[in-house]
Amino acid sequence: MTVEPPSENLPAVRATDSERDNAAALIQQAHADGRLDLTELDERLAAVYSSRTRPELEVVTADLSPVAHGGTADRLVLRSKGSKLARQGTWLVPPQIVVHSEHGRVVLDFGTAVLRTREILVEVDSKHGGVEFVVPQGWIIDLDDVVTEWGRIKNKAVPPVAGMPRLRVTGRIEHAGITVRHPRRRRWWWPFR
Repeated sequence: MTVEPPSENLPAVRATDSERDNAAALIQQAHADGRLDLTELDERLAAVYSSRTRPELEVVTADLSPVAHGGTADRLVLRSKGSKLARQGTWLVPPQIVVHSEHGRVVLDFGTAVLRTREILVEVDSKHGGVEFVVPQGWIIDLDDVVTEWGRIKNKAVPPVAGMPRLRVTGRIEHAGITVRHPRRRRWWWPFR
């Protein structure tokens, strides 16, 4: 497998251990679904664990878009009314997410999530609630298309890095808030969960 350099002649972004683990999980799921034979499984896992950059990982998993219920799941709709709803850990992120929150809170943690595309569109409709996005450092965050009415938007993310995934948030919040932050570092005095 060969890897083409990024189009902007910028150095490729290094892959993290969790990204390699996510790619390996996607390959193992494809094998369990019967889309890969044992030889392909071994070849691809070896390529994943020897990869250094994100483009190398993308080449290995490019033809393995996850399948759910006989078709691709391109949209996820989340509804929270008076409660907390969270997507955390290793979960499959579709290209489009719709969030409806009324007197509730929605948390979308992309820290160890498996991305199907490099751009994620999240449409928010929140009244008297909140939506929190937990993103890895360097992600490109676009909050310009959110309409606020007695609400607040807090972007605590560090400046973006070229070549990283883009999170684009649109929609409307009334008496609600949107927060974008990075995963919290574990401190030695925090209790184990």
